[in-house]
This record gives sequence, C-alpha cells and structure tokens, in this order.
Amino acid sequence: MCFFTSQHMQAEDIARKYGRRTDRVDAARLMLADKEHEARLSADTGGRTAIYDYRLNEGMYVSPAYAAPYTVIVNGSDQLQVMRWGLVPHSATLTEKERYEREHMYKNAQAEHLFTSWPWRKLWRQRRCIIPVTGFFEPHYDESGLSRPYYIQRTDGGLFSIAGLYDEWPDPESGNTLLSFVMITISANPMLREIHNGGAHPFRMPLILPDERAEGWLDSSTERQEEVERYLVTPDDKDFEAWPVGKRFNYGDPYDPAKTEREEIRTPRQAFIF
Repeated sequence: MCFFTSQHMQAEDIARKYGRRTDRVDAARLMLADKEHEARLSADTGGRTAIYDYRLNEGMYVSPAYAAPYTVIVNGSDQLQVMRWGLVPHSATLTEKERYEREHMYKNAQAEHLFTSWPWRKLWRQRRCIIPVTGFFEPHYDESGLSRPYYIQRTDGGLFSIAGLYDEWPDPESGNTLLSFVMITISANPMLREIHNGGAHPFRMPLILPDERAEGWLDSSTERQEEVERYLVTPDDKDFEAWPVGKRFNYGDPYDPAKTEREEIRTPRQAFIF
C-alpha cells in the first residue's frame, strides 16, 4: 500500500537533521494560511475546507497520499522544500493533471521500473528527493481476507528518510510552479513481508535510506544508472518495530497521537508484534 505516512515533527526539527534552512517552509505556511482563510470566506466553498487542502502536513500522525497534502521534502537544495504528494509530470497538460489527481495516479514508483517506465525514467538522474517521516502504515491480512493496519517506525522513534522523485509543473493558468513528489517502493524485508501480505501490491515497502546514505542519494553528481542502482536495496528490518493500530486510523483528526497507538486484537494470527 505505502499510501499512509506519519510525520509528527515540525519543519525546524527536520531542518536540523538534514542541515537545511526553512525560509521556503515559512513562506509556504503564510501562503497556505491565506488560502485557507480565503476558502473559509468564500461562498463557493460554503466556508468549509478539508484539513489537508491548505495546510502543511508537519505535525501530522496520519498523512494519506490520496489527499495530496503539502509536505516538507528534502532535495539537493540548502532549503527544505514544500511539495504535494502525487506526481504531476512537467509535460502534463491541465486536463492530464486533473485526471492524475482524480484517479490518484503517480503516488508510488516501483524501484524495479525506475529506469524504464515513464515518467520515472525522466526523473531519476536529477529529480531525486527524500520524504522525511516518523513512520508509515501497511495492512496485514488474516486467513479470512480481513485486513488490519500496522504502524511501522524506527525503534528509537526517530525521523527517517524515504527515497522519492519529484518534478516541477508550470501551471498555465496561474503561472506558478507546482512541486510534487512520488514515493519509491521496493520488495519488502522479512518483517514487512509478514505484515504486508495481501492487497493489490503485496510484499512491498517504502525504500528507506540509511542516514549515512541520504546525502549521496540527493547528490546531483550521482547520475549514472549503476550509481543510483546501489541505493535501490531492500532496507534491513533490525532498527524497526511494528504494531497493530485501529482500523479507522485514517478517520478523524490526523494530528491525534492516538492514531499510532497500539491496539489489542483478538485474532491470534494478527496479534504478532515485531
């Protein structure tokens, strides 16, 4: 699945970890706050806005890909970036962009297709990025086919890096540039194979980069295929832990820390803890 992450740290904490500045994040906070205020005053919206529409998703315990939230992203710049989840390729027309968003396309990119499939083959050289997260969610299926979400995090509870790709789309109507990203997935390690054992794309997980390899992934001089392939490695599971969470983890307030709390389950085969 790899469609739900947790990022419950603030941009300033992310900036310290990756040695970045937050000027663009500060500007984005103001811009999004203004857009939210305008939407609440607009008769067209009836004063209603979705929590993901005009807010930066820092401090959130559940961030769903299909909501296309604005997210703090790390790339080769000395600034943290603000991008939307759900890639809009540079060449997309306005009609294509609307279809990509409506059909929830380009949320994940499989590592095995990075060099051969469009649009990834246009991005892997110079458009690599990092999605900083504190955890992610995957479903586990029991013998009857019922699923239970599990939450996965580092054993120290710290921030970690998921590899991604991004692109810049010139909006023909506003003249602004939309930065958007996609998460890279890879074959699961033993722990995630046990958890993510069903659904449309089983036995997959996000491509997690060890801390010591994060800057190398972002380095613009790393542009030969054989160099990038060295990063496309299934991560070890020794520094991670997982537990079951509530089936309705994606409903309600995404800022609620209870979304990632362990929930006891009665089905013995789903009750394993890593």
